[in-house]
Amino acid sequence: KEQLKKKGQKRSSATTLYQVEKTEPRAPSEEIVAFFEALFLQKITKIDVPTLGDTKKETAILDLQNARLFGKPKKPTKLYIRNEIFEFFNIIKSRIETDNRKTFVCGSSGIGKSTAAPIILKMLRNWKPLGSLFQHEGYFYWIPKKFPESKMLSFANRVAARLWIDDNVQDHFYNFMDPFSEFKICSGFLKAYEILWVSPKRAGKMGQPSFQVRDVTDWGKEALHLYMRHWDPRAILDCNERCYGFDPKIVEEKVRIWGPVPRQVFSQELRLKDILSNTPAAKIREFFLGTRGEGTPDGITSGKLVHLIPSEDRRVSYYRVASSHIRRELLRANEKVIKRLARDLVSNAARGAIASQNAADWLESLVALNFTKSSFTLEARQLTKGSEKATGKLTVEIKEMKHKLFNLANFDDVDFNSNTYYEPSWRTLETIDSLFVIGEILYLVQITFSPDHPLKTAGMRRVWRAAKKKVPALEGYCVIFAIPDLSAKKGQDLVAKFKYQPYKQTTGNPVDYSRAPFKFEKGQYLHVL
Repeated sequence: KEQLKKKGQKRSSATTLYQVEKTEPRAPSEEIVAFFEALFLQKITKIDVPTLGDTKKETAILDLQNARLFGKPKKPTKLYIRNEIFEFFNIIKSRIETDNRKTFVCGSSGIGKSTAAPIILKMLRNWKPLGSLFQHEGYFYWIPKKFPESKMLSFANRVAARLWIDDNVQDHFYNFMDPFSEFKICSGFLKAYEILWVSPKRAGKMGQPSFQVRDVTDWGKEALHLYMRHWDPRAILDCNERCYGFDPKIVEEKVRIWGPVPRQVFSQELRLKDILSNTPAAKIREFFLGTRGEGTPDGITSGKLVHLIPSEDRRVSYYRVASSHIRRELLRANEKVIKRLARDLVSNAARGAIASQNAADWLESLVALNFTKSSFTLEARQLTKGSEKATGKLTVEIKEMKHKLFNLANFDDVDFNSNTYYEPSWRTLETIDSLFVIGEILYLVQITFSPDHPLKTAGMRRVWRAAKKKVPALEGYCVIFAIPDLSAKKGQDLVAKFKYQPYKQTTGNPVDYSRAPFKFEKGQYLHVL
């Protein structure tokens, strides 16, 4: 209660969070009952998403009619179900089928874990109807197997929930835990399939918070850890059109600044200037170099400046700056400290001391600075196929370029102006990391630590089609791979080992190099930073 008073919030008369002495169940609010009724009774409707181009992913809408997510008045009445949620359902379902009872789901703050949890519970109950305990923030709800014929119950605290379940539930049930702040989880039931949804901060992964997280970390020792992927910016725009209806230009601008995070885009009004002023560059440096103590600023721990990005299999996570715009603003605010951090991380990743994913942002920053802060002569070694011998090198006079960020993966917001370094606001492009035009040649830059980096045909077709539409006089394109000096892996010199990279189709079919855009390739080259 005292914490709420300090924040200027009032305690609702219907709130039972702090009535620790009460152990008897009570009826939940009408709004929360209406939400769960709509959640379980309404059908999921599959949709086509033309904004996602040739990427075929399962997407759907759940229309709650007049009910709102968790009964909160500012939440939408339609829920956007992206492909990630369907994949998580299949993973959790397969674990339950093999009697694996603990799954730990983590993801950046605001990415949509609290929305995904009830949707996946709906899918599980459709597949295997069971009673369910659902913890959301500090509230505990029991949802009977035969709900809504049988009534929901609400408990004042986790102790009350545990006592009632121990006395009244004999069968297996689902235990979905979505805790908030210092509220502890209600776990450890012998017959429960338990799924824990937590932010990196609550899991102690973004700097130790002021409260203890041991209940989560101890529970997670025996669980499968999965990390939730970020949204595609195009899906955020589609979600806005179908579920929120905000001005598309405002949504695009928020995505450009904060990255594709629903909370920052749809819910919060934030000022980046204020957050950066409260986040010392020295603390950012400490965080990325591995010092994550209790003093980590809120701008980092809350996921506004730094995101937790999963590996391809979702089992490992990495820290990345939230967007290209924020990375650029960090450099502007304190270039000396941030450049030193970038060089340290890139150097460590190049020699294999840290995972390259943890330094990818900073390598991109150094490349962008290289192209936009001064004039220089770009020299790059020609890459050859197989046993072919290189016949020359690429030499391009680079004048100090303008630096522009763009949002759309179809490049509709790129003008392809000469002497302009274009960089995506967020890491969703296939094949390339940045691009520029000089004369009648399009230069596509792929920034990498790896000697094996096949080029995806879909991304290449998309960028060439857009460029030719804006600049019909283009004669062709060059692919430039940028790799840091002294890059080594298992004792091998990756710079010397780097070869011509093949094109790869997602279908696995062979690539016809006689067709556009591949016939317009003017060569692949390696630029060493």
